Amino acid sequence: MIGYGVCVGPGNLFQRICLPGIERVRAPGSPVFTMRGQRSLFSAYNAMFDQAAANSDITGLVMLHDDVELRKNPAEVAQSVFEDDSVGMLGSVGGSDTVSLAWWNERDTRRGRVTDYDKVHDYGSDRYEVHAVDDVILCVNRWTIENIRFPEGHYRGFEGLGVILATLVRAAGKRVVVQDLQDVMHHNDGRGFNGLKDWRHNELRWQREFFDLSPLERLGNRLEGLTVPTIPLQLATRRVAMRMSGAIHQVSDGETGDPVIDELVSGWYRRCKRLRGRMLI
Repeated sequence: MIGYGVCVGPGNLFQRICLPGIERVRAPGSPVFTMRGQRSLFSAYNAMFDQAAANSDITGLVMLHDDVELRKNPAEVAQSVFEDDSVGMLGSVGGSDTVSLAWWNERDTRRGRVTDYDKVHDYGSDRYEVHAVDDVILCVNRWTIENIRFPEGHYRGFEGLGVILATLVRAAGKRVVVQDLQDVMHHNDGRGFNGLKDWRHNELRWQREFFDLSPLERLGNRLEGLTVPTIPLQLATRRVAMRMSGAIHQVSDGETGDPVIDELVSGWYRRCKRLRGRMLI
């Protein structure tokens, strides 16, 4: 039996969009685990893994954001995928050769399919092995539920979980794949990132843990971590500069719909590219 897990944010998205979709598709008796009032998606998912592990009938979990609408049952795809014991995690979209939590910047390796509120991200509907997945919706099997946890206090907030979880699963010797999860609708509405400071904190820690860094690079990573609190000031400065240049209304090719945020994240990604081929797993 595959259950469902949702970290429920403020507002009515869960009741209005997510829960009706789950109720529409889930098998009778399939449990729904919800975490409310959370300060970290990482601790919330650890708690849901613990709850699922305590139920011996659960063979897997579908973990989804509270703005995701299920129109068909992704558990049907997950059950087929998890017949292969070498797989520990399934997503809808993802990529490989990942050096940043901004996995979508690896344009040539994007795989999978998901529908956002205004467009379809279609990089192929077949089954593909990848290094990272988007955490908008992901599925884990019993092995991952029992064996994988985010280290307490290592990561914070709500950004980058899909990439980090995929890395933990791969480091433990299991494969990560993506496949079209049957008409998933992500009602993102262009909200973008919720916490850029947490994003960069998590990215730097993930790189220290899973990449071959020289002593000088490790020092630079630590020093850059000290600048994370200044990110709001960096954004404000960039916004003023773009407004003065008339570029504030430009359309970005990034994920957030905000060219200022996208430019900052893209700048981080360009610096991350020096890590290509140096992942330790």
